[in-house]
This record gives sequence, structure tokens and C-alpha cells, in this order.
Amino acid sequence: MAKRSRLPRPLLWLWNATPLVLFGLLWQGVSASGLVDPAFLPPPRTVGLALLDLLGGPQIRDNLLVTLYRSIAGLALGAAAGVLIGLLMARSARFNAYVAPIVGGTYSLPKSALIPLLILWFGVGSATAICAVFLACLLPMIVQTFHGVATTPNVLVWSAEAMGYTPRQLLTRVYLRHALPDIMTGLRIALGFSFVLAISSEMIAANSGIGKLIFMYGENGAYDYMFAAIACVVAVAYLADRALLWATRLSLHWHESAVEAAA
Repeated sequence: MAKRSRLPRPLLWLWNATPLVLFGLLWQGVSASGLVDPAFLPPPRTVGLALLDLLGGPQIRDNLLVTLYRSIAGLALGAAAGVLIGLLMARSARFNAYVAPIVGGTYSLPKSALIPLLILWFGVGSATAICAVFLACLLPMIVQTFHGVATTPNVLVWSAEAMGYTPRQLLTRVYLRHALPDIMTGLRIALGFSFVLAISSEMIAANSGIGKLIFMYGENGAYDYMFAAIACVVAVAYLADRALLWATRLSLHWHESAVEAAA
């Protein structure tokens, strides 16, 4: 495969920063034009000062750690259960016949619609947020794992059987290895959902977390601090996504999708 020509690293950083700079200029222009009341859309400088104030104290850090705990816990549980269920669906026609209608029927359901029900079951706190994240992460992991295992070429299975692979070796070295690119794709989708549901749950079903903090700032009219807290969420979510991409390239160095992602 021919290597794609790359820009020098400083130019590449500048190119990648261009959308952010354009967004900042647009934001400043809209705020200064009076199209939107500056009280409701503070200019970037005001939000930047609020962000510096937040970063100087423990409030944003402590609440972000709470949100990360809920997101990671729900994501881990959802990913583990999703891989198991997706694998069983792909390997058992009977199990698939029972579970596929449930997965298909609930996939497009907004999981945030279940938060009031989860509050009734688990009350206000981490359990509700973790359960909401779990449900949001479960379905994409099921679908991606099922697709990866179900599309394993028969020739790979036949070759492994001819080499004397045990059922356990077939599972780990053939089916799951072939499904790993799909599983990592599902994990990246689920990662985004984990932040969305954790923060949504915290706004109405928690007494702590970055979602609760954003809600309180908005309710009290501190919109500069609200936007600053949102900026923190965006930064953390971006870093988490890049870390997952790095892990994907590391674990799938043998697969062409990882090569394309690294390009």
C-alpha cells in the first residue's frame, strides 16, 4: 500500500485547529452582533475567564471525576454484556430468534426516555446514571459483535478445525479475533453514548456530576460558567475518543481498518 504524503507536523496542527478557530470567530461575531443577547451567549473571552476560574478550584475536577466514574462503569458493564449477548446471538439461532426482536425494537428508543423509570427503581444517585449508561452502551455492542462474529468466513473456521482447534480456541482465536474491528467500532459508538447518558441523567437524577453542575449554572443564569463547564466536557470526551483510537490502532495493527485510521 502506498503511503499517503503527510504535511509537516506544525502545519498539520494548524490545519487541525482551523475548524476550532473558525468556530470561535463565528461565536464572537454572533455574540458581538446582537443577534443573540450576550447574557445568553457570552463571548469567548468571558467564557475563557470563567473556565480559568473553574480550573482554579476543585469543583469542576470533583464533578468531572464523578461523571467519569459513572460513564466508565456503565460503559464497561454494557460492553461486557453486549459482547456476550452478541456472540450468543451469532452462534445460536434459537437465542437469536428470541433476542433479535427485542434488540431491533429497542435500538432506536432514546435511552434518556427511560431515566424517569430508572429513578423510580433506583432513586436519585449513581445507580440510575450507571444503569442509563449501561442500557445506552449495551445495544451498539450487541449489534457490532453480532455482525463481526456472524460474518466470519467459513474458510477460516474450516481451516482452524482442520488444524485441530478446540471450541474454545475457535471462539477466541477465530470468531472474536475476526469480530474485534467491529467490537472496537461498537466501543467507540458506546463511548459517546456513555457521556451523553451520564450527563443527561445527572441533570435530573443526581446531586453531583458535571451534568448537575451545568444544569445549576443554567438555572442560576451563570451562562458563562455553564459554557465553560460544557467546554470541559467536550475536551474530556475528545481526549477519551483519541485514547480509544490509539488503543484501537494498537490492538488492530494487523487489520487494514487500523492502518486507515492511523493515516
